[in-house]
Amino acid sequence: MKTAIAILFLITIFFQTQAQEIIQPSKNYKGGEMIFAPSYGLKLEIPSHWNGYLSRGTEIFTVSNDTTLEATALYFVNETSLPSIQSNWEKGFELATELSIELLDTVTEKDGVLSAPIHTTGSNPYKGYLLAKCGEYNYCVTVLMYTPHKFYPPYEGKLKPLIDQLSFYKPRPQTNDFDWKKALTNKMIFNSARGENGSKEENRIWLYYDGTFKSKTQRTGVFRGQAGKYHGTKKGSYIIQNAKNENPATLELQFKKQPSLTLTLTIKDNQYYLNSDVIYFSEIK
Repeated sequence: MKTAIAILFLITIFFQTQAQEIIQPSKNYKGGEMIFAPSYGLKLEIPSHWNGYLSRGTEIFTVSNDTTLEATALYFVNETSLPSIQSNWEKGFELATELSIELLDTVTEKDGVLSAPIHTTGSNPYKGYLLAKCGEYNYCVTVLMYTPHKFYPPYEGKLKPLIDQLSFYKPRPQTNDFDWKKALTNKMIFNSARGENGSKEENRIWLYYDGTFKSKTQRTGVFRGQAGKYHGTKKGSYIIQNAKNENPATLELQFKKQPSLTLTLTIKDNQYYLNSDVIYFSEIK
């Protein structure tokens, strides 16, 4: 399960007024609003008495109950099957460091939905439920709901809306008409990474108007997997190529003393990626 729960809801929102916008990280969405994940063909009407938000930079869609009975549910999407999901649940898995999820009873399946009661191990114990179902386009969704032990009894038997109000449709590919040259010229690209000692490290690349760049990156940053010679503070020139036909958008960094690197630029539901890393950018002043 450590690897089975993978890509999470990256979403577009569709208001009841039929006005559509890309979801904004950390913006709150209320019960009754409809959210869409077009890349994966997912649609969810947020249940009554639950509020949802997309965590900035974590790719996790979270809903919290708005009553006095504290409860949280996390939505994950992955490419697998119900038998595989059940097998992973039965093995147990880690939600975070020193926080493991274990089943309290056997996994059951009804009307294409898996469910199982769970509890957490660690210093702050919780109880809750795992729910999952799959669509016809090779994507499945897992919902993990948890609450302190004292709040759990009122939720028993009342969690079906968390999964029943989720449906699947044919995924829509992302458009490739975004102007990366305009967006990134004279911008500082940055992302955060977790260092070997657990500290948070920021990695930065400055792309100047004159076609030169400066990078300041850690080993765990956007050059992850490359030889150590690319890390630290480096300089050179750069070329941005927008997507064309089947070719993705790219950022080519031509270092002064090292071989060039070509990195892929993509967008998925309002998140910007350099290779597999979520990035942000701001104007160079």
